[in-house]
Amino acid sequence: MTRNNLPKLIHIGEYTVPGTGPRRLFLRQVDSDNFRWFEENGNEEIPLNVSASSIKEAMLLANKNWKHNAFRTIICGFRYTLPERDEHGMNALFHQMAASQRSFNGIYFDEELGHNCFVQNASTEALNLLKQLEDSNRL
Repeated sequence: MTRNNLPKLIHIGEYTVPGTGPRRLFLRQVDSDNFRWFEENGNEEIPLNVSASSIKEAMLLANKNWKHNAFRTIICGFRYTLPERDEHGMNALFHQMAASQRSFNGIYFDEELGHNCFVQNASTEALNLLKQLEDSNRL
């Protein structure tokens, strides 16, 4: 897919191919009820046959599909809801971390939850990928 028409980026994962090393995967929202995994190939993203109608289901399918290839998602920190901040937070998805990083004070409105949220403790890997993807216009 070309950069100009990439669907919304939801999360990023990685799996390892023996002999060739890690491969990066992007979970993208193709339409309102279609979440598809894409594999990075140079500067392009190749759509894969792993898709689902929800983010949760797409994550489960990815774990099932690449379980023998050390599948993992990148650590994007913890998302906290406001004003009644929960103490433990939830694992943040990449798009949530990106929204928090782009806002002035880290607080963004999450349309799915209907609340203000913020994300903290994102990994250096996730922050570097955010900058790299912003610079290459792939968000």
